[in-house]
Amino acid sequence: MVETPTYRELEKKIAALEAELDALRIKEVKKERNRILGRVAHEFNNLMMVIQGNISIMLHDTERDDPTYDRLKNMERYIKSGTRLTEKLLDYVEKNVEAEGKSISLAYAAEEREASAPRSTARRGMDIYRQASQEKYRVLLVDDEELILDVGGQMLAKIGLDVMTADNGVSAVEMYKQEKGKIDLVILDLIMPGIDGIDTYHLLKEIDPDVKVLISSGYRKDARVETFLKEPCSGFIKKPFSLSLLSDEVRKLLRTPSA
Repeated sequence: MVETPTYRELEKKIAALEAELDALRIKEVKKERNRILGRVAHEFNNLMMVIQGNISIMLHDTERDDPTYDRLKNMERYIKSGTRLTEKLLDYVEKNVEAEGKSISLAYAAEEREASAPRSTARRGMDIYRQASQEKYRVLLVDDEELILDVGGQMLAKIGLDVMTADNGVSAVEMYKQEKGKIDLVILDLIMPGIDGIDTYHLLKEIDPDVKVLISSGYRKDARVETFLKEPCSGFIKKPFSLSLLSDEVRKLLRTPSA
């Protein structure tokens, strides 16, 4: 005969269940908080990307002895300060994720790379394609943010490229299929509704095994991006990026020989 638990034993079981539920709620709250903070950092970097892009274009069109040039450079420095704030936010999220026993990749030091480049890199790099060949390279820019498509398209045009745009991965794959052999480089936003940048890359690779792809993101590199970067003709650029850094990454990929 099964013994009926005593009232005290029932109280202990109920208390244990309540503690388990509380722990689960706390875990879910932390998970949702981290997701929201990560999304805020991503959106803030997108905003900084639009501002940085426009400033880069204005700097390209402004002579160094123009008083406006120094003001624009100051604005660019403030953007870097804003980007450092998002890095602190991502540091906070990273510590919370690591505390839960998960791994997360280190930050991509885009700012350090740009700081090591000569000040005149952007000016020297703008016409590299025209100097190397009479052919005009064509780039497909893919991003779900209309403002980034606009400023990114203008930046690529300043470099001397012919630009096509798509606002999602499905459209990008269809355009690449229709223009097969006529697109030299694809710049893909990592986080997009529907299929993301990495999945879009794999679909493009089915069409063209030699496709050249530059992944762009306001997030840090994760494990999927690290795996993607082991592929030939691949690259990563973190938003917000300047015209000089974009020129450097694009030039590097366009000069990479296909397999």
